[in-house]
Amino acid sequence: MEKKLPKIVTTTVVMLTFSLTAFSQVTDKRVSQKNLSENGLPGLITFSEQSTYKGSDFNAVFKEQLGLKDNQSFAKIKTESDQEGYVHEKFQLYEQGIKVEFANYTLHSKNGKLASMNGEFYNITNAVTMPKLSAQEAFNKAVLYTDAKQYLWDSPEDAAAMNYEKPKGELVFLPDMEAQGTERTTDKVNLAYKFDIYATNPLSRGDLYIDAITGKVLFYNATIKHLGEYGHGNSKSVNVASKKENSNLKAIVAANAATRYSGTQTIQTTLSGSSYILLDGTRGNGIQTYNSARTATYPTTNFTDTDNNWTATEYNNTNKDNGALDAHWGAEMTYDYWSAVHGRNSYDNAGAKIKSYVHYNLIAAGYSSNNNAFWNGSVMTYGDGSGTGGFDILTSMDVAGHEIGHAVCTYTANLAYQKESGAMNEAFSDIWGACIEYRAAPTKSTWLIGEDIERRSGHAALRSMSDPNSEGQPDTYGGTNWVNVNCTPTSSNDYCGVHTNSGVLNHWFYILSIGKSGTNDLGNAYNVTGITIDKAAKIAYRLESVYLTSNSTYANARTSGIQSAIDLYGAGSAEVIATTNAFYAVGVGAAYSGGSSDITAPSAPTALAASGTTATTTNLSWTASTDNVAVTGYDIYQGTTLKGSSTTTTYAVTGLTASTAYTFSVKAKDAAGNISASSSTVNVTTLAGTVTYCTSKGNDATDERIGKVVFGTISNTSTATTGYENFTSVSTNASRGTAYTITITPTWASSVYSEGYAVFIDYNKDGDFTDSGETVWTKAASTTTPVTGSITIPATATLGTTTMRISMKYNGIPTACESFSYGQVEDYSINITAAGTVVVNELIADTDKASPEITLYPNPVENELNISSFEEKGSEFTITNALGQLVSSGQFSEGSIDVSKLSAGIYFIELNIGQKRVIKKFIKK
Repeated sequence: MEKKLPKIVTTTVVMLTFSLTAFSQVTDKRVSQKNLSENGLPGLITFSEQSTYKGSDFNAVFKEQLGLKDNQSFAKIKTESDQEGYVHEKFQLYEQGIKVEFANYTLHSKNGKLASMNGEFYNITNAVTMPKLSAQEAFNKAVLYTDAKQYLWDSPEDAAAMNYEKPKGELVFLPDMEAQGTERTTDKVNLAYKFDIYATNPLSRGDLYIDAITGKVLFYNATIKHLGEYGHGNSKSVNVASKKENSNLKAIVAANAATRYSGTQTIQTTLSGSSYILLDGTRGNGIQTYNSARTATYPTTNFTDTDNNWTATEYNNTNKDNGALDAHWGAEMTYDYWSAVHGRNSYDNAGAKIKSYVHYNLIAAGYSSNNNAFWNGSVMTYGDGSGTGGFDILTSMDVAGHEIGHAVCTYTANLAYQKESGAMNEAFSDIWGACIEYRAAPTKSTWLIGEDIERRSGHAALRSMSDPNSEGQPDTYGGTNWVNVNCTPTSSNDYCGVHTNSGVLNHWFYILSIGKSGTNDLGNAYNVTGITIDKAAKIAYRLESVYLTSNSTYANARTSGIQSAIDLYGAGSAEVIATTNAFYAVGVGAAYSGGSSDITAPSAPTALAASGTTATTTNLSWTASTDNVAVTGYDIYQGTTLKGSSTTTTYAVTGLTASTAYTFSVKAKDAAGNISASSSTVNVTTLAGTVTYCTSKGNDATDERIGKVVFGTISNTSTATTGYENFTSVSTNASRGTAYTITITPTWASSVYSEGYAVFIDYNKDGDFTDSGETVWTKAASTTTPVTGSITIPATATLGTTTMRISMKYNGIPTACESFSYGQVEDYSINITAAGTVVVNELIADTDKASPEITLYPNPVENELNISSFEEKGSEFTITNALGQLVSSGQFSEGSIDVSKLSAGIYFIELNIGQKRVIKKFIKK
């Protein structure tokens, strides 16, 4: 069952999340530039030639530049050097001895002199350091939330094979993860227990944070990341086989392998006994490819060959065994790419062994199909695909590079798997998949991801970096196909669109590599000169491995990308210009300004106000900002989404929805690309829309009319002979994705006539029935009485109350807006709710002030439902479930109704007493 993470009630902190939001005016001569985060505090500091800071001065640097307090400390967790001669020292922040999650700051030195520093810093005040829950109590809540049947710790041997231990619970401070990328003056942090939960039935793995005070779930950071599908599995188990590694290993030998997707390639194998296995001992601590044999297990079963000539005759079989050769060669080429191009020793830069499992049965692991591949935090896992309509076995070169790229991210930026940081996590994996494929197989389609495995009609690949729109991704920040990240991340919404919004960084990398000119979705024209994929990869790797932090946004990526290009190629270089303009091309930040030394941001706009609000529009106005040079324009935000730009101090917002609350803010910008802090927000609620539907009626309803309509909880009998009746005061609830029965009973004055029927629902609430899918049911003319049909509410239907039109026409199927000779039209209301929503109410609808005294007992009920003070024998009743589906009906005659056959749950009984309609709720045990 999908669980939404709740809003977080937290301790107030000030958070210096790394961002390009603004630049501060520098007064410290040691500092060349300070880039400010969303709350106006530094996230990146570059030092001038006058600075005397050394890399060893970290204690003084943190106190002087970040304001580190006495109860705070930084502990060094990693030191790495790069090919450019820089030394990068990463530090972890502690508050009163407790680790602050994601709060890393890195010092970058060259020749012993401090060049820059960046990261996430939290200036915490009034922190609660004493948990109310024990680690065991929090662990129990984590297990309850995960709700799995089996966990990896249940099998110690299997856990050891994955280098996994049952989590004990680490006490940390966790920031408010829903605030990522938003302008704010304060931030929040929670005392929480962190658990690495590895469930095997159904399969999932991720870090789960439990509030140490309240026990609430705060955040889930998925470790298992998928190639394209979103959810965890939901059934059956995954067990690691208990076989031991074969110790009888001999020579490492080169072999020819007829791969499935890349022709014959040279791979490294090892002689084990009398057969050769897919074990390469020449790269790092090894690369090994195992056979899961279409089970949901991670065994040590090897693919074997007796003569070490892995031919198509042997392996191009119905089992797709040649896919294992692609996985093995792909892992080798991935290792070689990182080693040769970036000087990185495997994904962890420490020679970690790369293990791949082919023929993994994802269906047995709880997935809907075998169309996926993923990194589980320890090993690579490849499904066989479903073939036509899905994918072929998912072991192509770029897929291997993509998934191992997630492991690289874990050991570098460790981008949180949600919202914009999660989208960039996915994008970097695509970038590395493309780069590895370009280096190892340059004749392939570099800018398509998964083209070798694609078997779906109408698709060229899983994703396109050159044309993201073609596969449903955005090529512009906030543009077409962009997923609003102002949501609570869950697996069902792809953690706020990580596989979709990755298209923006993908396209940035493509433009930076190849070059492109055009106009983006924001209306901004651009012309970028490409710098080659090799140089672009250097910048992207430095961006990910040196500068980005866990909660980085696209804005942070721009700032850090430009700094990476400066580090590598120098300020004002063609590479810096291209990096800046490529971000501008995808809607992130301003174009390159010619090397201006202006680093002062405009003041924030003030006095933001809204006026003239209608159902769909509002007018914004504000007081102008000031700048040391000149303000060139303003960006208008609807929530956190860029709505548009203006060169004046007014903006007309259009395309809003009636009766809906919105929040707007404005930022000023100048020619140098400096962006101000946000204005204060203004809240706007649009007016209720006045919807007028087209006229439809029967000109004569004396001989034939609609006698009764039953739909959900609507059970309406009518006797009038007018051609149109307005019953919009009569309503029912209907849930998205649920099917409902419609029953229409005609009434004839004397002779029986042939009648046709149609039902229309205004699903998008735009005042008509002409949109696709809004003619929800029709029936050809007949004398059948009553007539019935099924109507399924689409998942895309707009929530709230809308109109349902029911038409009956003599000898033909009516349309929504026609007037016809004989028959009748009736309009009703329908309240569309979210899938699974239960709307509980009790009502009495009658034509006078009197209301019958009705009591149901026992309630909850097991067999017989008694109804007291009800004397109308022979009256009709209907029973519907909580989704509005009719489950029983009949005539009330003996003082009780048999409900023994109903399943346990909530139900509603409707009693029709003359002109009165009584609806009561009861619970079936």
